[in-house]
Amino acid sequence: MKLTRSFEFKDWKNGDIIIIYGAGRYGEIAFHGLEAMGLHADYFADRNVTEVERLGIPIISPDEIVKYENAIVLIASLNYFYEMLSFLQGIGKDEAYDILNLLKVDIDDGLLSEYALDEKNNYRKYFNVVNNNGLDELIMGHCEIVLTERCTLRCKDCANLIQYYKKPCDLDCDSIIQSFNQFLETIDTLLELRLLGGEPFLFSQLDRIIDAFIDNDKIKQITIYTNSTMLPTENVLKSLQRKKVSVHMSDYGKCSRKIKELDEVLTQNKINHYIHHYDKWSDLGALESRDYSDENKEKMFGMCFMSKCYTFYRGKLYVCPRAAHGERLGAFHNKENEYIDFNSNEGIMERKNKLKKLLEETKYIEACNYCNGSMHCSTEIPAAIQVNNH
Repeated sequence: MKLTRSFEFKDWKNGDIIIIYGAGRYGEIAFHGLEAMGLHADYFADRNVTEVERLGIPIISPDEIVKYENAIVLIASLNYFYEMLSFLQGIGKDEAYDILNLLKVDIDDGLLSEYALDEKNNYRKYFNVVNNNGLDELIMGHCEIVLTERCTLRCKDCANLIQYYKKPCDLDCDSIIQSFNQFLETIDTLLELRLLGGEPFLFSQLDRIIDAFIDNDKIKQITIYTNSTMLPTENVLKSLQRKKVSVHMSDYGKCSRKIKELDEVLTQNKINHYIHHYDKWSDLGALESRDYSDENKEKMFGMCFMSKCYTFYRGKLYVCPRAAHGERLGAFHNKENEYIDFNSNEGIMERKNKLKKLLEETKYIEACNYCNGSMHCSTEIPAAIQVNNH
């Protein structure tokens, strides 16, 4: 049985205050979903935001929710869903609402940020977490496996730092499968497994990776992220036809030179896929130290869209791709509490405890000092500008 009710228009009565709990990408979707229903949110509630308002409405602390006794509170978060639910129950809010129906409302794509649009297109992730009934379960929203450092593009501003590799290579397939299975033993649910590079269609054993994890019940969805510059092999196409697999096709205009052909091939083979057009990226800046204070790093980490972009690379789980690739490229060293090594011989319970600490207690990481952060207030730059016209 679900622990929340899915909000519907009929749940609102004239004069009811609506609070969206979570001012990130799901909060953005909830706000515009309500507007499309003809309703208007009164407040965002968020603990990690330093802004006083977002989208024209005030942001309050979650501790202030208790002041609004009869308010409708919508839980607009994936990674913190059950933590938020537990908090609301603790302050006497026994009836909380999820935003499943708002994720299905027809919203103009132009109103949503690229991150919010991604989550709306993948609404089943939120569906799975809402229906998991797991206050005590270890549930992860998504995790990205890096299959290769090779890419068909060389984007000057790639957030994952692939442009800095001088000798990019594929990772060992058997090692990926073995170490990621160790990771899966420590969690209860992974809502989305993302396979990427570089460019994942360059990885010759992509079909083996998909086939290795497709029947694992802990994994609810597998998504391949491609820059739409090449077509998959016949073997890969067969693996992509599985029900819980989908392909995220990035559209970078002229750079995505095979996008039309790829769309046709995936459609012909009845493969789940969607196209996401990118005009702008957040400017994360060059791989160099900013000399931020610890206070600034904590503030930035709390607002950053990529602070929960868990990256599995060479057998280790990192908080974000910048942490994984920045260390590999020699720019800095991550502290021991900023990653988990699944190549080690640690026991399951020891790993699980480490993972809970990583998920729940991380305030900032060393990589924050080498990044501008990806936030609502970030400077936007043209997407996929190529280095030396590569």
